[in-house]
Amino acid sequence: MANNGRYTTLLLYEALEEALKALVAEDEQVLSWPKGKISYAHCLAGQLQLSLRRVLGLSEDSASPTFFSLPSDVKVDIFVKGMDVLVHDRKGKNLMGLVFSTDYLSKAQQDLLHQKQAEGCRLVLGAAFLPQKEYILLYRPKQESMEYLHFNRYDGTTTLLKQRELESQGEDLQLVLGIKEQKKRKKRISEPGQ
Repeated sequence: MANNGRYTTLLLYEALEEALKALVAEDEQVLSWPKGKISYAHCLAGQLQLSLRRVLGLSEDSASPTFFSLPSDVKVDIFVKGMDVLVHDRKGKNLMGLVFSTDYLSKAQQDLLHQKQAEGCRLVLGAAFLPQKEYILLYRPKQESMEYLHFNRYDGTTTLLKQRELESQGEDLQLVLGIKEQKKRKKRISEPGQ
């Protein structure tokens, strides 16, 4: 049986890209369901299981008794250790952790990505599934920064959008997209007789 060294960061990312492509093609409607995050995590975990088998060159025969097994007793689980999807060996070795949302990731979610990276998880990513956009916004923590990537829903390519250095603790770590907030106008209360 292979060791966890077989799961390189590049291989894990390739499997994730394949899983995202399949997810968008087959299961994207699940995101529109009320409280669909559990279903979506399940769909993503299933697609990731299949894509990991492909990139590792394992049999894709679903009738095989070893179909749900990955080398080194690696499992693809949902909602474990604060992650929405976790690829790990259940003995403490975390290979890939994913956090996702149907909106931009919160500061707490981004902090969790950095925490899991600091704990030694090989590949940690956040994903904002923005229904109005042609892309999925991916967040990839680096030691002192956050990278923002676009995963194109139509052609399955990923491009680096921006890298932002981490600032002091009180600063907001969200990517600023140049959207101006409109000031709310106060309602004018008319006095009697006017």
